[in-house]
Amino acid sequence: MAAEWNEKLLEPLKYYESELKEHFRQVTINYFENLAQRSGVSWEDSAQFMKEYNELARSTQDLEGSLSTYKFFRGVCKILLWGSAIWALWEYFLASYPDSKNIFWCAVVFILSGAIYLLKIAPSIAELKDKIGNLESHMAEMRRKGYEMMAPLNALFHGEMTHELIKKAIPFIHLDLNFDMKRFSQLVESYGLNGTSDENISTLDISSGTILGNPFIFVKRLIHEMGDYTYTGERVVQYVESYRDSNENLRHRTVTETLHASVTKPGPYYSNIVSLVYGNDAAPNLSFSREASGKKGEVSGLWDKFKLNREISEIRDKTRDAIKAGGTFQGMANEKFDARFHALDRDNEQEFRLLFTPLAQENIEYIFDHSPYGDDFDFEKNKKINVICAKNTANWKFESGPFNYIDFNFESIKDKFINFNCDYFDHMFFSFLPLLSIPLYQQMMAQDYIYHKNCDYNYNFYVTEMLANEMNVDYFYPSDADVRDNVRAVLKTRPVRSSGDVDTVEVEAHSYRTEWHRDYVPVRAGNGEYYDVPVDWEEYIPVSRKEYMEVSKMDDDGEDFATVKNMEKYFYSQDYSQKTFAYKNHMVGKVYDENMSITDLVNQIVHP
Repeated sequence: MAAEWNEKLLEPLKYYESELKEHFRQVTINYFENLAQRSGVSWEDSAQFMKEYNELARSTQDLEGSLSTYKFFRGVCKILLWGSAIWALWEYFLASYPDSKNIFWCAVVFILSGAIYLLKIAPSIAELKDKIGNLESHMAEMRRKGYEMMAPLNALFHGEMTHELIKKAIPFIHLDLNFDMKRFSQLVESYGLNGTSDENISTLDISSGTILGNPFIFVKRLIHEMGDYTYTGERVVQYVESYRDSNENLRHRTVTETLHASVTKPGPYYSNIVSLVYGNDAAPNLSFSREASGKKGEVSGLWDKFKLNREISEIRDKTRDAIKAGGTFQGMANEKFDARFHALDRDNEQEFRLLFTPLAQENIEYIFDHSPYGDDFDFEKNKKINVICAKNTANWKFESGPFNYIDFNFESIKDKFINFNCDYFDHMFFSFLPLLSIPLYQQMMAQDYIYHKNCDYNYNFYVTEMLANEMNVDYFYPSDADVRDNVRAVLKTRPVRSSGDVDTVEVEAHSYRTEWHRDYVPVRAGNGEYYDVPVDWEEYIPVSRKEYMEVSKMDDDGEDFATVKNMEKYFYSQDYSQKTFAYKNHMVGKVYDENMSITDLVNQIVHP
């Protein structure tokens, strides 16, 4: 670790701003330029090609603008045609005293607008459509040629490139090929990670490794929660009410009133989150949690200062109450940090101060004040396990496949490659940032872990759920489940048997079918009477389905990544539509089929 650690990491955000960000970008640029040189594609030829293509695109846009103008006048002509015809017919047949002048002018407008439409507008629209169609066909053919021109470069891309870049540029981060049982067992046995799977959570993607010698995993998960749905209904009622007119005479009138009612019923909600799970032996008896405030920049303005002072007062009161009750809570000397970090449920004051030294406090406050994301991270520590959930990761494109770069334009490919990988590193580093801000975490390094296989299967549920979610979820969907935006399938996996490197896994999909019901809610009307208002609502009824899949791993195939490229070519091909097979992170999964094993299929793919 000594060769990987840099003293500048003691102030990680400043180090990122001054060096790391630009260093990673430059490594990415150099990496791409080497790829381009290996491919033999010509930037000059592509630039000339795109100049011609863009001229065609501009011509097409100009013609589409002219077409929109003609379509507008076509609409005006139709309005004039119909309007003049209807007015003339009304004057002639329905008016009590037909006005011949009006009929004459209606005829003039009808004839002129019809002539303009037939002689000018309609032919022009047809001609413009033909020209646009020809240009679009020409552009499609040029795109095909462009892809042929860029094919040698596009063929070099593979999904491991982002990890390769991080490996080259950032020596203190080591990424695993996949989240194997050794890393999983290390986190469970040495750090206390919960090794069981929650029924309401399904793993969509995962990446693991070590940072400064300590293990971590990034987990993208589908979260299922039950919440409330509100349904509304209405009913129109009529009743007779009495009133007195201006002369004090008693009168009666019929009143029509629309009554409204609502009911609240439970239903499912789904969300995707990316969490960083990190193991470290420092402060092993301490647990706490804090939530992001969402604030950006330094504390300024009367309202922000008022809220900060109120939180400081809350901490002082909590300290006094703890002293009186014999509790352990003790506010920190740096009251501003204590209020902003707001980890008031901490259970070990000594270890909390051991972690959050003056330098750590300064680093955290610098994040709040100068990070482009501000205070956007939740931080939960449970003994040796730390969980960071940064809100900026909602925009993190976690899938690093070659489809992120492929294009027919050299400059576009270059921009995609640089921007995607720099953005990937940005989200990764800012998730690590709260942990790197604590010097003690940098000083502690995991002890060597010796993995003893003590289970009957090869792969953990994180990996098998990820592969199941990479397949066509419809294959696992319960046949009676509703298919809609707010009803999804949460896939859970369970190992069934293991044979060599292949595990057979049960995939259980949890979803809902719905039934409509009607409640009648009494609502009081203006006459004081109650009327039953019907409200229709949906009941969400849990349903499930079990299927089976096989899971195996792929061996590392060296620096040329030929196996990975063949696998990705198959997995991302347009011909592959059934999605009963999945590949990710050197892991493969396949829907169980007695006629072909996963081993045979993988051999066909990687050795065509």
